[in-house]
Amino acid sequence: MRRPRPVALLALSLASALTSGDVFAEAESYEQIRVDGGMTGSFVSVSDRNGAGMVAEIKVVVHDRVAVGGRVEVAVMFGGHIGQEDRPLDVAMAACGLVKGEYFVIDGPVRPFVGLGIGGYTIGSQTITSGPNTAGIDQQTGRYFGVAPQAGIDLGPIRLAATYNAILGATLEVRQTIGDVEQTSKLSQNYLSLELSFRFAGGPKQRPPPRLSPGSNGVVPPR
Repeated sequence: MRRPRPVALLALSLASALTSGDVFAEAESYEQIRVDGGMTGSFVSVSDRNGAGMVAEIKVVVHDRVAVGGRVEVAVMFGGHIGQEDRPLDVAMAACGLVKGEYFVIDGPVRPFVGLGIGGYTIGSQTITSGPNTAGIDQQTGRYFGVAPQAGIDLGPIRLAATYNAILGATLEVRQTIGDVEQTSKLSQNYLSLELSFRFAGGPKQRPPPRLSPGSNGVVPPR
């Protein structure tokens, strides 16, 4: 009999958790509620633009290998230059609230996993000063829909993960004049987050000590 594929199992678990009354099903070997929190470092497609932030996740462990819940991440983006004149970008904030599911490939103290988040993103306002050949840009705060595929590994209570935040429709449009020709380029606001977080709840269940049968300690019970 074929084993179910991780992506199929993750999709089925997400669907059942959102549509059935078994959303609070309990895993056999792990605590039911998992809580993670930690730090992120972000990398944007714009040259020399990076970021730093914080992340928190709360999930229900519906199966020993499947967890479903929510993710909140807040990052501050800084640095970056665009155009032929290397015009600097302002500091901006990016935040997201996602519905997320994840699938663990194996059990044990070292657990590789894949995940997928879907939800809303907020990108803060950004300003680019104008130059001789570059038109200034003033982008207001916007809200967008996005998806966030993830891969990582749990090392006991420590989690290392990489998440690609694909934000639909969030682009910076830069107009610059080269010679006598005006050119327009669009810069993606997608970013990659590298995460170091810690598990505060949702670890392996504590097994009760085995019950000793009469006579198993070497003492013969009286007749």
